[in-house]
Amino acid sequence: MKRPLILTALCALSCAGSVAQINSPEAKGYLERGILMCDDRNYEGCIDQMSRLYNLTTTAEQRELAHYYMCKATLGLGDEEALTMLRQYLVDYPVSIRRADVMMMVGDYHFNHGQYAEALAEYSIVDPMALTSERQDELNYRQGYSYMLLGESDMAASFFRTLQSKSAWRNAAHFYLGYIAYSKQDYPLALQYFRGLDTSKEPANAAPYYEAQIYYAQGEYDKCLSISRNLLASGNVPQFIPECNRLAGESLYNLGRTSESIPYLWKYCAEAKDPAPSAFYILGVSEYEKGDYDAAVKLFQQAIGSHSAMEQSAWLYLGQSYLKRGDKNQALMAFENAYKFDYDREVRETAFYNYAVARMDGGRVPFGNSVGLLQDFLIAYPDSPYSADVQRYIVTGYMSGNDYASALNVINMVTNPSEQLLKTKQRVLFVLGTREYSSGKVADAINHLTEARRLANLDPSIARQCNIWLGDCYYTRGNYDEAVHSYLRYINASPSSAVSDLALAHYDLGYTRFAQEKYSEAITDFQNAVKLLSTGRTSHPASLEADSYSRIADCRYYLGEYSAAADDYKKAYDLTPSSGDYALYQYAIMQGLLKDHSGKISTIDNLTSRFPSSGLIPQALLEKAESQSATGNTSAAIRTYNDLVSRYPSTAPGRNGYLQLAITYINSGERSKGIDTYKKVIRTFPSSEEARIAADDLKQIYAADGRLNELVNFLKSVPNAPSYEESELEQTAYQAAENTYINTGATDGLLGYIKEYPDGASRASALYYLADAAWNEGSVSQAQEYASQVLLNHPDSEVAEDALLIKAQAESELGKTEVAYNTFLELEKHASGSNMLRDAHLGMMRTAMDLGKYAEAMNTAEKLLSSTATNSPTDVAEVKFVRGMANEHMGNHDAAYEDWEALAANPADIFGAKSAYYHAQSLFDRGLISEAKSAADSLITADTPHRYWLARTFVLYSDILRKQGNDFEANEYLKSLRNNYPGPEVDIYQMIDTRLK
Repeated sequence: MKRPLILTALCALSCAGSVAQINSPEAKGYLERGILMCDDRNYEGCIDQMSRLYNLTTTAEQRELAHYYMCKATLGLGDEEALTMLRQYLVDYPVSIRRADVMMMVGDYHFNHGQYAEALAEYSIVDPMALTSERQDELNYRQGYSYMLLGESDMAASFFRTLQSKSAWRNAAHFYLGYIAYSKQDYPLALQYFRGLDTSKEPANAAPYYEAQIYYAQGEYDKCLSISRNLLASGNVPQFIPECNRLAGESLYNLGRTSESIPYLWKYCAEAKDPAPSAFYILGVSEYEKGDYDAAVKLFQQAIGSHSAMEQSAWLYLGQSYLKRGDKNQALMAFENAYKFDYDREVRETAFYNYAVARMDGGRVPFGNSVGLLQDFLIAYPDSPYSADVQRYIVTGYMSGNDYASALNVINMVTNPSEQLLKTKQRVLFVLGTREYSSGKVADAINHLTEARRLANLDPSIARQCNIWLGDCYYTRGNYDEAVHSYLRYINASPSSAVSDLALAHYDLGYTRFAQEKYSEAITDFQNAVKLLSTGRTSHPASLEADSYSRIADCRYYLGEYSAAADDYKKAYDLTPSSGDYALYQYAIMQGLLKDHSGKISTIDNLTSRFPSSGLIPQALLEKAESQSATGNTSAAIRTYNDLVSRYPSTAPGRNGYLQLAITYINSGERSKGIDTYKKVIRTFPSSEEARIAADDLKQIYAADGRLNELVNFLKSVPNAPSYEESELEQTAYQAAENTYINTGATDGLLGYIKEYPDGASRASALYYLADAAWNEGSVSQAQEYASQVLLNHPDSEVAEDALLIKAQAESELGKTEVAYNTFLELEKHASGSNMLRDAHLGMMRTAMDLGKYAEAMNTAEKLLSSTATNSPTDVAEVKFVRGMANEHMGNHDAAYEDWEALAANPADIFGAKSAYYHAQSLFDRGLISEAKSAADSLITADTPHRYWLARTFVLYSDILRKQGNDFEANEYLKSLRNNYPGPEVDIYQMIDTRLK
């Protein structure tokens, strides 16, 4: 009974001694308390106790021990200063018995921070034999773990194997050896390691999860399902719960228990950070079979990206889901993607069939080469039940892709074409011919249109249309007899109901006979056109009827029927008074020819009032003054001549006005004023033809007065003035050079003339010819140089205006936009005729746009559109497009849209395509997304041949889809465009890549 008491007493005495030491206020007490706290992981308390030690009397051993535990506690807290403290310890105590442990602690610091490469570097210099056995095992474990996470599984396994016999580490070592085998897909070895583990402890509690993954990979879905359900029920590995839901769901699906799998997979997709595509695929199939195609589309979109047979099937299902929703365009891209995979031939064949059906049913992809796909299909599936339709699809595909030449080649390779295919051939020939004509390939157009006309028995209406296009072709080539023949064939074969086309045919026929100078026949043709145009049953603008009346009037004028011509010019003007300057001018001329000079004067006054910027004004003022002189109103004529020369001094009518003014002065008795005016012409325009005429007239006057020497001296005092010592040899040399250039295009003679006669009378013309030749050959800088010489040394010559035009165009081409703009302004001042004024205005408009002078560009465009005399039908589209762009830049969106929408109605024209694109882009930029989508859609479906602007529209369409939240479809459009776009333009690919990134 006493022995326990003695033992108790002894224990009490012992405990009392320990407590006394621990509670000691001396260094030893703080040291003991700190060590106990560190062992209990009370690292803050340990650090507090050891810190107090430094203020007490301590031994060297106590200070080292305190430093060691301070390091250990700081490391336990994960503080960054631990690394500094550990390295300082190694410096301060280089021979400490704890040195190896501290060196390992440096590695532990990096290990704890996930810096496994750094940890291994530190562990490699630790002497394991200097560590306790427990620390040796820990060192091996940590090295193995570090190698494993760095992907060096063999090294990791070698360290874990050293721990297999260690009871403390065996469970973890076997788990990681199993995990390494699993990662190498050595499933039997992995299962061998996983079996028998204590799964109640980490990390082995994750072993069942990897077993489930192995059974799933091996197709043992029952075992996978059982383990996954157990894991979900226990909740032992919460981080794997989402994946266990997937394993259970997909195992059930593979076991044919689809309805049971769906709840698991929905839960998985809701909880997983990055759900697997396979789960979305199964859910997508489920929704598709239920008929919820909107949900199916969203799910299948997320099933893309696995590069597997499942993805191929997902694309096929996605395409079919789109079709069910009526989204043929998205369906096409999905089917195309399914076809590109070659995992499952049956899926591939089905995808192709769906693609072909959707493509031929009006679906579109960016520059989708459906023909290439069809041809690949024939090679891959020569015995397919769909092969019978493939050739027809190929032809239709080429036509849809605007490649009519390839479509024709395919048709021509068919040995026994059906009637339907021959009808298609006729259509292809017709479209090909019309496009070739529009692009200037007139000879090719004639060949194809003629061939299409031969197939008249297939579709007579196309054959008739061929005739009117052939008429245009022959007219363009100057073969007027054939043109007349073609137009007549169209007219004679067309039903009376084809009012619009018949009107145009009579109109074109009239122009052809007008060119043949068969004015009486041309009058009949234009009258037939007017009769049809005036019914109100055509789609042609009033300007066409007005132009017909103008041409009728021109014919009557050439036939000397001035009164009838005047009536027709009046009708032309009345139809389009806002742009009838030509008709009004010609009406005035007819009045003059009919001796109605007062009426002519009144009409010209009306012309100058209504059309102040018309290019006909200078000539009209000249005509007005002549009529005033004819009526004896000399003073009024002199006023008009002075008005002309003051407003348009540099134009040909202005210079002529000076001559007429001089003559009028002399005829009215004001001889000195007349002589002064002649001299002014010579001084102002010394190199002009008018100066030569003035000199000739003055020669007569001075000869009559006996003062010829005085005239010669005057002429010598004016640089470049006419002289009367011109060499006959010089003129012969020039005429020979000019004839050679006109007939052959050779410029050697002109260069020789300039060199031999540097001051020759025809130097200006020779320089102009050289400028013209250089421009036509593409030698832009040389063209500018020659034109500049004309203007510098012969500014008043007859060719000065043409030289100004070449100079301006060359400057623009060379990027000297500001200089070119000013040159075009100068040309506007000097332009004597309507065509030259039109060229000046076109140049001003284009360069003003390039310079950002939008108001000037718009104003110039208005000038071009306000006058029939300064406007060519071929320029109207460009002018309206530019006016739209200028208005857009100035914020006048409605005005811009009015022009663009009208032009977009003809997407075959380049400005129609550009207008459609910019209209859609502007709407998008302004946030009018649905309107932008509609506008872009219109161009995409319009079969435009301008692929660059079509590509820009597809890029815009992807922006619209993205703005609407349809990122998947937006990206698919861009990917399809990048794969299929046939053009070389780098900016298209940059736009695509920027958006995809």
